[in-house]
Amino acid sequence: MKLKAVLLNVVKKGTGSKLYSKDFSMAGKTGTAQVNYSKNGGSDKYYASSFVGYFPAENPKYSCIVVVHKPSTAHNNYYGADVAGPVFKRIAQKIFTDTPSTNEIKNISRKIQKQEANYDAYFVKSQKQQNSIVPNVKGMPGMDAVSLFGNLGVKVKVIGIGKVKSQSIHAGERLDKNTIITLELS
Repeated sequence: MKLKAVLLNVVKKGTGSKLYSKDFSMAGKTGTAQVNYSKNGGSDKYYASSFVGYFPAENPKYSCIVVVHKPSTAHNNYYGADVAGPVFKRIAQKIFTDTPSTNEIKNISRKIQKQEANYDAYFVKSQKQQNSIVPNVKGMPGMDAVSLFGNLGVKVKVIGIGKVKSQSIHAGERLDKNTIITLELS
């Protein structure tokens, strides 16, 4: 219990206070490390910025670590709270807003692009239909499509990188959780 309070205070009052939001609770620890400082008289030195944490802070369901090697050192902008912390927060909010548990977070102010809203609608529709219908993921970033199918309990084979160009099982078809769907990305 004490450790949870300490990690929550890192975000509320400590080094991660820039990440704090009363509408989205998360807890964690910032980190900044010098790497290779002893090689070649220090000429190979660089920084690694990190943030490790969990969310929601009161009832943890997810944990994540973000490590950024060699962030920009301009204006001393290489600290974990400034570099890795915002990435963690964005990942956390994306995970939480893309899962059926969105009703657990109230009043998150975020801009939703029209296409992302369509993805969320597909996901909610699929959940209401007992995950029995294949969603249309064409045009969706590959990482988001894999996550969507993962949440539906379907295994995914990915070919390429980028956005989904085609899917092996057409949208609207019946979903069999034992089937592997192939996504071709471009």
